[in-house]
Amino acid sequence: MGYILLIGVLALVQVTLLRTPLGFSAPLLLVITICRTLIGMGAAFRDIGMVQGVRWAFYSGLMLDILAATPLGTHAFALLLATITVAFATRRLRIEGPLLPLLAMLVASLIYESVMALLIQPGPVMWGDTLRVALIPGTLLALIMTLPIFFLLRWMLRA
Repeated sequence: MGYILLIGVLALVQVTLLRTPLGFSAPLLLVITICRTLIGMGAAFRDIGMVQGVRWAFYSGLMLDILAATPLGTHAFALLLATITVAFATRRLRIEGPLLPLLAMLVASLIYESVMALLIQPGPVMWGDTLRVALIPGTLLALIMTLPIFFLLRWMLRA
C-alpha cells in the first residue's frame, strides 16, 4: 500500500513540477519503473523482480492517466510494454555497470514514446514532428535521469 502512495506522489511531481518548455513532462516514472525492473532482474529471484517491475508499471501508468487527463490505460499500456520488453531482454544478463541501464532506458523510452504517440494522436502520426517534439527530447531526458536514479535505487534496495 505504501508504494502505491509513493507512486501517486511521484506521478503528481512528474505531471506538475517536471514540465519542460516544450509542454511535456520529464518521464520520471518511466525511469524509476525501468530501473526498478533492472534491479529486480539482477536479484536472486528474477521472477519476483519482473513482477515488481510490472506492478510499478501498471500503477504508475494508471496514476499518470488519472493525473494527466489522458484516456485511461494509455500510459499504463505504454509503460507495461516498455517494462516487459526490457525485462525479457535483460533476463539473462548481469546488471552491474552503467551501460546496460542506459541501453535499457534507450529502448524503453523509444517504445514508451512511440506507443504514446500512436495512442494519443487522433489521426495519422506525423513521425517527423513527433520525433522532433516528443521522442528525442523525452528519450534524452530519460537517459539523463537514468544513472543517478538507478544507482540511488540500487543503494536503497540493497541497504
